[in-house]
Amino acid sequence: MTETADTAEEVQTPEQLLVDLSELHMRTHVSPLPKHPAAMGWQMTTGAVAAGFARTLHALMEVAPEKAAEITEWYQGPFGDGPDSEEHTDWTAQHVAKSWAVMEQWVQEAKRLAVQAKEATERHEREQQA
Repeated sequence: MTETADTAEEVQTPEQLLVDLSELHMRTHVSPLPKHPAAMGWQMTTGAVAAGFARTLHALMEVAPEKAAEITEWYQGPFGDGPDSEEHTDWTAQHVAKSWAVMEQWVQEAKRLAVQAKEATERHEREQQA
């Protein structure tokens, strides 16, 4: 198939990603906000991460625009729907955790916290029904 203007994958620019992240951050603070504590928690986490990423991307654009473009391309992912989670897990193990043993500790901690969150959600739902 010949690639045309209609079929070509649109490459997001760092400036566009900065706008998307800023819009996402603003959306997390506009009513109506979720009433369910778990949904509210995830929404606030999303807002904080979007804000942090926007600030970081903005700073990177000022000092290393080519790196900002590289990060933007990575963030778009192989299918245009976000980063490749398997690739990022490998990257995290290599560059952040420095070992798969540390990654396993993080997974176990995440599982423990997920169970606590599930229990808190169930408790909240029971209280709402009472």
